[in-house]
Amino acid sequence: MKTMNSRRDFLKTTTLAGGGLVLGLNFLQSCVSEVVSMPAHVIPLVGLQNGFEAEGAFPITDFLQIRPDGSVFLSLTKYEMGQGVSTGLTSILAEELEADWEKINVRYIKSSVSKSDATGGSTSTLQHWDLLRKAGAYAKQLLIEAAAREWSVFKDECYAEKNYVYQHGSDVRLEYGQLAGKVVVPVNYRELFETVPLKYRSKFKLIGRSLKSKIVPDIVVGRHPYAIDLRLPDMKYAAVLRCPVFKGRLLSFDASEALKISGVEKVVKIDGVTLDPVSHIRDGVAVIANSTWAAFQGKLAVRAEWDLGDNAKVEHEEFVADCLQRLDSDEGREILRIGRKVKESEMDEVISYTYEFPYQHHACMEPLNATSHFKGESCEMWVGTQSADKIAANIEKHLGIRKENIKINCYPSGGGFGLRYSSEYALESMLVSKAAGGDLVKMCYSREDDIKFDYLNPFELNRHTMGIQNGKAVSWDFKNVMANWGGNLGWMYYNIPNRSATQVTVDGFTHVGAWRSVMANAEGFSTECFIDEVAHKLNRDPLEFRLSLLPRGNMVDFNHSYQCNINRLRGALELVARKAKWGKQMPERHGQGVAVYPYMHGNGYGAVVAEVSAVNNEIKVNKITASIDCGLVINPDQVRQQMEGGIIWALSAILYGGTEYVNGVVQRSNFHDNPVLRINEIPEIDVHVCENDESQPWGVGEIGGPPCYAAVCNAIFAATGRRIRKLPISKTLSANI
Repeated sequence: MKTMNSRRDFLKTTTLAGGGLVLGLNFLQSCVSEVVSMPAHVIPLVGLQNGFEAEGAFPITDFLQIRPDGSVFLSLTKYEMGQGVSTGLTSILAEELEADWEKINVRYIKSSVSKSDATGGSTSTLQHWDLLRKAGAYAKQLLIEAAAREWSVFKDECYAEKNYVYQHGSDVRLEYGQLAGKVVVPVNYRELFETVPLKYRSKFKLIGRSLKSKIVPDIVVGRHPYAIDLRLPDMKYAAVLRCPVFKGRLLSFDASEALKISGVEKVVKIDGVTLDPVSHIRDGVAVIANSTWAAFQGKLAVRAEWDLGDNAKVEHEEFVADCLQRLDSDEGREILRIGRKVKESEMDEVISYTYEFPYQHHACMEPLNATSHFKGESCEMWVGTQSADKIAANIEKHLGIRKENIKINCYPSGGGFGLRYSSEYALESMLVSKAAGGDLVKMCYSREDDIKFDYLNPFELNRHTMGIQNGKAVSWDFKNVMANWGGNLGWMYYNIPNRSATQVTVDGFTHVGAWRSVMANAEGFSTECFIDEVAHKLNRDPLEFRLSLLPRGNMVDFNHSYQCNINRLRGALELVARKAKWGKQMPERHGQGVAVYPYMHGNGYGAVVAEVSAVNNEIKVNKITASIDCGLVINPDQVRQQMEGGIIWALSAILYGGTEYVNGVVQRSNFHDNPVLRINEIPEIDVHVCENDESQPWGVGEIGGPPCYAAVCNAIFAATGRRIRKLPISKTLSANI
């Protein structure tokens, strides 16, 4: 490769690999003023070095690599946890690069890192849309210019297609692998990158197609690199006996029986650490062994004495009663105000109901795990995480290691759902390595650990109150009591002139964290159940009533950086109603229910019609029809898969969700008492994507669940006349339904 800029800048941005072309992430960052919103020390799956140890050394820290054989490698800057970013993001780059999809490969590079890009909120594609398009288009332009020089023609006489550069009007062509080593990077590459021509939507060849997954073949045959499968030389294995009650303390322990077990090498104390008001690493005893099995057996043999603390005195029912008192009180922080406060005397009728959404488990297929090596002034970790920057920040804060000496190797995982956005498990593994004298240690949760010490979806009580005047809704007040969580939604999208949202945050007695769709689950459930109840009170059809409150052309500002596009929301509702044949004749004790919701983190809009039956004392969900408006569709199959996954996620919570506590201890432990929907229980799911002329993609992964809760519960009412105001439905429905 030839270059026209300085050697140092060149090495930071591009390099040769046996004649191939490499565009490093430094190159992309130097070309755009703000690639994505990222802290300053980690980029998951993509390494980034400030320089190279020896002149001419090949940096493994590349972002895009074209090899001499024509194969193209993209290093992901987003975390793959089964949601499909490895295929979706790759197709965006491949589209503008004019790459052959069969020659595209995804890389999970693990090396020293210096920036991070957290994965969550249905924002991966949205954040990387422009960056990946420009990267692909710019690399294509460099290849075309290289071909033009080879043929001594103007670059405008050349074009790229499916991994080749051609001359117009000729069969002459050069493969990308032949050209990669002949690329010249001009001095003004930053300007050229920003202004590189991009395709019109009508010219897309890959975007909009259901391309084959880039990782499923490896998953099927066991080649996909999960963190739990990691094996390193001299690696030890750890299991931790944790205090069963949140923020309890270890008083003493006896490891004598554990040390008799074959393979157990040492047993060490782990001191608890409070990271913030909702994040805490429990006191514990770590068993270090030569295998996971030996560590697990050793953990069972440890005898520990605990001071369980005040959280052991809290019963769930008392906690709920306290939340209800807070709901009835005047306390709270106003997070939304539209219009004015309407006096009760001005209204003909006031309708008010309260809805309860319980703590919820994640139950990922891959239990939490992390491999750590504490080295005093530095450390290294191998982990599946949605937020490596949080891990690094907490290591620096609590272990005193400077960020530049922290090396985090990020792996895909068997499920995330917000669980791996928390950093406690990763920091805990580093504390284990430190306590073990600096051993390289893989710490793995058992399935029982993964359930009992889960970072649960926060408990919520939501109360909606609507004022009716002359048969019309004139005011809508929403109050939320949430355990241990500081988020604020208040997405009040129905066009009622006077609206307010108030939030009360209470200290809970257990660990909480992000859970797929986060607070939108509880708010979608309560809002759409409540609107259904109001429609029934007013003798209005549930669909017609919703549409009357969603006037065309209206944008709703939620007062904290979100604007809801009512046209798109309404469009999703109208589409699902048509596809589900809303209002069709249903057999006796069968019913339809409808719900719609905007997921504003990812700017996606979804609607669901559920069909249920209540026959022989059994509630059965027979069919789910869903719609989604996610802007420009990158991969239709992935959209359907994510919608189906979100719906199944919600159905599991509707039927089996929540958890139980006795003296502050989680009672669930495995899939037998914390079931998720089995394949024979999954109803027919029919997903429809709204047609639109959007020029960019929006979020997909978290819009399937929020409208599903209420649609199913509203369908249960249509079939049985019983309203569901708390989940799971077993909390409301007895055996006699």
